[in-house]
Formats: sequence, C-alpha cells, structure tokens
Amino acid sequence: MTSVRIEFHQTIDSTQRRARELVERGDRRWDAVCAAHQTAGRGRRGASWHDAPGQSLLTSIILWNTPVPEPVGLVGLLAALATAQVLEQRYPKLPRVQLKYPNDLVVHNRKLGGILAEIVDGVPIVGIGVNLRQTAFPPELEGIALSVAQAIGNSPAPPLLSRSGEEADSPPPLDGQTVQGEAEHLIERIHANLTELWRLQPQQTHALWQARDCSAGRAYIIQDLPQQPIGIAIGIDEAFRLRLRLPDGTEHSTYYVSAV
Repeated sequence: MTSVRIEFHQTIDSTQRRARELVERGDRRWDAVCAAHQTAGRGRRGASWHDAPGQSLLTSIILWNTPVPEPVGLVGLLAALATAQVLEQRYPKLPRVQLKYPNDLVVHNRKLGGILAEIVDGVPIVGIGVNLRQTAFPPELEGIALSVAQAIGNSPAPPLLSRSGEEADSPPPLDGQTVQGEAEHLIERIHANLTELWRLQPQQTHALWQARDCSAGRAYIIQDLPQQPIGIAIGIDEAFRLRLRLPDGTEHSTYYVSAV
C-alpha cells in the first residue's frame, strides 16, 4: 500500500484544478491527484500541456502541513530537483536530467517535463508533468519535447521497473492498472525526495541545482523591467534568482522571467 494517498482518474480536465479544489474545500483525504490523461492540462503562465492517454506522468502533489519556503519560488525549484532525482533512480539508463530555470526538466536540450507550483490558502501544490512513453510528438513539438522512452532509445518504450525495483524484461501493456501503478510509484518517491530536500539548508539546495543547471546562455524575457527586455542567463544567485546580462551589458537578477 502506498503511504501517499492518491486520487487517480483515467481522464480529468486538470489535476492542478482538482488539487486546488481539494485544498480550498479543506478536503485532506488525498495527498496527490493523478490522471492517465488530461483534457485541459496547463503549464506555467497558462501554457497548454499536451498528452496522449497513458503516456505521461500527470500529477499534482498537495503538501499539507508544509511551510511555504522563502523565497516562495523554491517550491518549484525543489520539485524540479526531486523529480529529476527520481527519474534517474527509476530509469537507470536515462541520461542525466538537467534543469532549466525555473522548473523545466531537460534531456539532450529538449523538454522532458515541467513543474507548475502554486500556493493555495497557504498550502503548496506541485503540478508535475513528465513525458514517459511517447515515441513521437506533434509536429510543433518535434525537436522541442522528449520522452523517457526516446531518451533511453528503446522502442516502443523503456523497460518499466517492477514495484520491487527490478527492471522488467519488457514493458507491460498500457492498461489502466499499469499506468496507475507506475504513477503511484513515481509519486511516492517524488514526495519522499521533496520532503528530504525541504529539510536542507539553502546553500545545499543551491549546490544541487547548480550541478544540474542548463540555464546559462539561454534567452529569457525579463518581466519585472520596463519594456520586458530579453536577457541572456548567466546563472542562479544564492537567493535563487536568475542572473541575466541585459542588452546594454549590465546585469539583473530576478525571479520573474519566461524563456524565449
């Protein structure tokens, strides 16, 4: 039995919307909402999240009784770190998962997944979407998105690990029970890793992020400056702000950016 109480849906509009609803109602029966398919999934700043049924990890974890960190943006950063760690543990042949500020999971310079962190009534909610078993993406996402299956290079999908942690000889069929079982395992481990990361000192978290950071050299729209100029990322400062070089050669550090 999983110690993380998961409300599972074959299809839902959005796990994040459902998690918000649970928090707003004070309904503590569940620690996470998970789905095999979303019809209205979203990413940061209202971006759509596309998935095919049974191909992705789609979950929103509710961190009941967890203090909101300072700065609040650490919620997403910690969730990205925890997810990267778990994916590498779960799929040993997966190349190292890098992190693009503020919370994208990247392999081979393509997006493997993303995090949407929100605070609702003082409760952190972490939305996680990871491409697991896709072997192809829509034309507009080809060259941008990547799945665990593609990164490992197996066809039609990477071997799943059994619940005992041993690698299976071949992936089981994508029935509802398989999707739910794999999702539960990943969610429980992400929840555990996230809890451990929450206890670390900021400098420890900063070092863990820097070891995976692939933000430097990328272009970002700087949202807290007039005219929202485009800056080039230099790195992450000790306050977990993104340092950027502006077009005039000066530097600016901020939490408020979006990737170009």
